[in-house]
Amino acid sequence: MVEAPIALFVYNRPEHARRTLEALSRNDGAERSCLYIFADGLAQEADAMDRRNHREVRRLIRERPWCGRVEIIEADVNRGLKESICTGISRVLESYDRVIVLEDDIEISPGFLRYMNGALDLYADEDQVFQISGFMVKNWPWIQSTGFLRVSTSWGWGTWRRAWKHYRADAENLLIEVGRKGRTQFDLDGYSFHFEELERNVRGELNTWAVRWYASIFLLNGLCLYPRKTLVRNIGFDGSGVHCHNDKMRYHRRLRLARNVEPERRCISEDKAYLKAIQAHYRETLRVWTHTRVRDRLLRRLRWPLAR
Repeated sequence: MVEAPIALFVYNRPEHARRTLEALSRNDGAERSCLYIFADGLAQEADAMDRRNHREVRRLIRERPWCGRVEIIEADVNRGLKESICTGISRVLESYDRVIVLEDDIEISPGFLRYMNGALDLYADEDQVFQISGFMVKNWPWIQSTGFLRVSTSWGWGTWRRAWKHYRADAENLLIEVGRKGRTQFDLDGYSFHFEELERNVRGELNTWAVRWYASIFLLNGLCLYPRKTLVRNIGFDGSGVHCHNDKMRYHRRLRLARNVEPERRCISEDKAYLKAIQAHYRETLRVWTHTRVRDRLLRRLRWPLAR
């Protein structure tokens, strides 16, 4: 089994980054892996606490050898998450044919690397498979150990050079082409809100890479492999991140991680049971977010400060 290099993206959350690095170091295979840590530069508007946390992250990533080999790439300017991730992945894939991607708020199970490397090997030559995902929403225990979905995830995943070359950054053209192909299908048959997220990128309200990656996959009829039970927990839903809200339902913090998932070769087509599970997740998420959005719109109209 080929040990894929790992690209980790950090900024100014030392407590989150420590949990991510410690979980990674406990993985079987970490001692044989090459870890690239991309540390973003400090934003100009950073306050004193941001500066202190930024320094602490820079110190933390040098604290000990978290994997077999560690290479640290520090940016002098603040690129932002989208630019950091896209350029970082492309840089690693200049030297390797595959990569595993983590951000500084992703806690992984001890079997994450074993699953990711096994699945990256298993589907390396399958052009329709664009991504191996480590995250999965709550699922049924009796279904098969892995399944395919049309949608991608940004929480603990891997891909190949052959797939990443299809990533497209032009949100406006992606929006037009996705609209022609089918907004409902893009929104998981009407259950999710990915099309609206792409629209917000076009309007400049968001600047995110993940929905562009999904759109790039979707337009080529690509699929992503998921485990039945998640190997990844997002610990950033505490209000500390730029793109993650405060998870008042504590959904992500309550997720229990599978110790390991054995990837097995499956028919490369979307799994109906997996689709139903993720549709149910988005239905509940949309209900909660819709309530929050209505509240925030009312507050903006009344010129009240947003409640945090």
